[in-house]
Amino acid sequence: MTDQINTIQAFVGKHADDLGNLISLQIKPLYESLGIVVPVKSVSIVYQLSQTPQASLADLSKALGQSHQLVKQKIPKLLKAGIINANHDPADKRKTLYALTALGQQQAQLLKQHSLEQVYRHLSAEIGADLGQVLTQAIAGLKNKDLLSRFQSINHDKTS
Repeated sequence: MTDQINTIQAFVGKHADDLGNLISLQIKPLYESLGIVVPVKSVSIVYQLSQTPQASLADLSKALGQSHQLVKQKIPKLLKAGIINANHDPADKRKTLYALTALGQQQAQLLKQHSLEQVYRHLSAEIGADLGQVLTQAIAGLKNKDLLSRFQSINHDKTS
């Protein structure tokens, strides 16, 4: 039993990735049944743009707490699907501003109407932990003190 627990602890990153992939895989047919065409991993961008009339890549990255590169990778699919449009900022021609199209606004509304909040609440109750809170706390903890620092601290304590 101890070996199993150690293996699970040693591969937390893999399990977190597996969870994200499983959720994405299971959401896809659900979204399709509801007429939602937003790529699963781009839902947060659509949500953010539904909160503001337009935003730059830097604005989206900051608001979502994601890297500039990660957000930039998702933009082309949203543009191609006609969910967002891109326009140059009149105040700064170097900056591109993104906004929801009519289709994007309709999709944002569908996403709000069919929120998975209750589903995740039920899952949290089933596993006996608030999944969102655990993930948020883990992310905050690692932002506060990275894995290298934690590893060095533990190994320093062992040798002292």
